[in-house]
Amino acid sequence: MATTWNISIDWNRDGDYGDSHEDVTARVISVMWGLGIQEVYQDIADNSVLKLTLKNEDRLFSPDNSTSPLVGLTVPQRPIRIQSNDGTTTRTHWLGWIESIEPEISKAGKRTVEIIAAGAMQFLKAAETKLALQQGRRTDQIIAELIKEVVLPPGLNKAWILGRTGNSEVGTTMFIADTTAYSELDEGKMVLSVAADNWGIDGGMSNAKKNTFDVYRAIGDITAAEHGRFFFSRDGKAVFWNRHRLLQGGSPVATFDDTMTEMSYMHAGLDHLKNEVTVVCHPRTVSALADQVLWDLGDGAITVPPGKTRELYVKFEDSAGRRIGGLNVYFDGVVYEQGNATMTLEATANGAELKLVNTGTEDAIITGLKLKGRSVMDNSQMEATAKDSGSIIDYGRRTMRLNLPSIDNLEQAQYIADFERNRRSKAKGMVQSLTVKSHGKLGGQHHIQQLALTIGSLIRVKETQTGHDANYYVIGEAHELSHGATLWKTTWHLEPAPTAAELPWQLGVSGRTELGTATRLAY
Repeated sequence: MATTWNISIDWNRDGDYGDSHEDVTARVISVMWGLGIQEVYQDIADNSVLKLTLKNEDRLFSPDNSTSPLVGLTVPQRPIRIQSNDGTTTRTHWLGWIESIEPEISKAGKRTVEIIAAGAMQFLKAAETKLALQQGRRTDQIIAELIKEVVLPPGLNKAWILGRTGNSEVGTTMFIADTTAYSELDEGKMVLSVAADNWGIDGGMSNAKKNTFDVYRAIGDITAAEHGRFFFSRDGKAVFWNRHRLLQGGSPVATFDDTMTEMSYMHAGLDHLKNEVTVVCHPRTVSALADQVLWDLGDGAITVPPGKTRELYVKFEDSAGRRIGGLNVYFDGVVYEQGNATMTLEATANGAELKLVNTGTEDAIITGLKLKGRSVMDNSQMEATAKDSGSIIDYGRRTMRLNLPSIDNLEQAQYIADFERNRRSKAKGMVQSLTVKSHGKLGGQHHIQQLALTIGSLIRVKETQTGHDANYYVIGEAHELSHGATLWKTTWHLEPAPTAAELPWQLGVSGRTELGTATRLAY
């Protein structure tokens, strides 16, 4: 049966994609989109992107056209959705938000408009994390808290917001804020003793904000500690896989036997073959005394006018100006030059939100203020190294270094180093990506696989010229639909699945309990 496509823009952000001018399928000249991971063994995906070219002879999508029925709506952060239907199944292929709208200029020009859109990863990169100190929590639990720090635009965000129309109909269109409505998180295999205290890096340019750490970096750190994966799926959900997800093996759901249009293949590539792996861990020291100075107003002053509220965020530092974490934080050494104010604080892992309320009739001027508590110090980095001597002799020394701020003990760092050495130190052929084509509407060739295969799908790749035959996981996908949807080109980015000899030991599973012969331990 033929495949029909629906490409829609939710101009009024009501979530239905069914209002006037929201279905833009008939105007599509071409659309390209991608999502997921492109590099083998990469922990966290880059942002998913979309480029949509539409017919615009009537200037419907020209933002400055005051006669357009979409006037005032052709602006960024409008949701875009791509769906297909093959007669039995409706699939969402991409979901994101408009970044820019660029009509082709000159009335004698192409009369088209180019719309660039991006997925939800952009919002993780734009939000600075202020997470509370995490102690004794699984990796997925920490990632769930990080996701909550980001407010997604209307259209995907289902968090309840008091008094806001469209975000306050609890139990109907909106839900009390948690991550289940917009994420799928594996239960983490790693429990971190402490995390979030050492998240802080200097900005780059002189005018850049210093000591910042965005949610994207934070999720990347936790995902790297787990050695899992984090990405956004076709339907826009945040997905976290624990480190065992891609070690399960199984039967491929599709086979490509010399039928691909293009294939990127490499044997023992410099980026992949590593025979000396060093993992840097970060043991923490928590002060025995509970009255350590975490922040000091110093020679500064804070003024709060009468009847006003002042809110500020302060960052914990030691005497040398290095970012530190804090526990059991409290006010101390408060000095008023004038007036008075009510002060409250909400501590984060390495800083605190301060709220000062002046209910008096004169300015409250604070000239002395300290925050004290137990300091959490990251100042004694340790390294674990794993080598494959035979590989070094055969191929030369190829090093890899992983700096993992959330790993705080040498034993865990050694497990990670051993794991990376084991999967990277042998010279082997690897398919990095493969490409197929089909008629976008009438199907044929690999059309069914193009519809169904997505991140996590297990496939088999056979190719005569290289002699290669192995199983792979899809870790990313890119698509181009053009020529009136009659040409559909798909590229899947791939990562090797474990061979039978590489499958980890698993209790009670036939063929996976003969430790040291057919299987090996995984951490």
